[in-house]
Amino acid sequence: MNKKAGLKAALGGSKKETTEAKVASKPVVTAASGELCRVLISSIRPDPNQPREKFDPEFIQSLARKLQKDGQHTPITVVMTGANQYKIRNGENRWKAAQEAGWEYIDAIIYEFEPEELSAPEQAEILRKQKSDNDDRRPLTPWEDIKACARYVELSGKKQGEAAEDLDLSKTDLSKRLKIFNGPEEIKNLVRAEALTNLNTLGSLVELWKLDQESASAEAQTILETGQIAPGAEKKYAARVKALKDDEEVPGSKPAKKEPDPQTPKPQTFSAKKVNVAEKGVLEIEDGKGNAMRFKVPRSWKKDWEKIGEALFGGKL
Repeated sequence: MNKKAGLKAALGGSKKETTEAKVASKPVVTAASGELCRVLISSIRPDPNQPREKFDPEFIQSLARKLQKDGQHTPITVVMTGANQYKIRNGENRWKAAQEAGWEYIDAIIYEFEPEELSAPEQAEILRKQKSDNDDRRPLTPWEDIKACARYVELSGKKQGEAAEDLDLSKTDLSKRLKIFNGPEEIKNLVRAEALTNLNTLGSLVELWKLDQESASAEAQTILETGQIAPGAEKKYAARVKALKDDEEVPGSKPAKKEPDPQTPKPQTFSAKKVNVAEKGVLEIEDGKGNAMRFKVPRSWKKDWEKIGEALFGGKL
């Protein structure tokens, strides 16, 4: 075997052997423990608790082509979980790309044995390092980032200020992520689908949900269905939240003022208190408030004086 072929085989670029006898005879690690090793890919498994949940097939294929062309520049990190068994600490994208490239071995740094059962602070520290490593490479999706931050706060038991410093975030940015993580599923689904990822807009929508669930749910459904958000939505949500908070008695929208039903004006009433003879053939009737009405009395009414008096005063004139 010439030097070029030998180097290619050492880098793991050679095609996989197919016979069981040859596979069984392969060493699992080809370097001393604690140093940069070449580890059999089939002896490695992913970490189910790592923050990354989505793996882009196109990105992995692109990375596989780079591995085939330029080799592996950065080793993955693994921990020993048993005899000849390893779990990925960082580098699952590279591990998947190496398989796509047809490699049998991958460069890895092996950390000391790690038991299956870990305390919450130990899990938190591992998660922090994994998030930091992912941030330095292909960023996590918005939802993966939010979930990882929330899990770190829970597992570490630290206050938000300390946790934010550990995660290389401002306290405000961490608070925004936690608000969304603790929000309703309808809004979290927007982040998972990457239909809406702006933290400020999402935060305003969460606040709106607390005050007007029906309106916020309708907004979330529209965004999810169309994959778009109207310009100025953040300001609209914030203004709506402010309006609702200013009116504590009305949790929903303020009802429009109801216009009074048109009513027929009541006829003016006149209560007679005193009758005077204003002039010959004219009676003046007063109501006791300075108001007076005059009536011309024809001669034919003479015989009806008693009836008129009874109608006006309940008695005779």
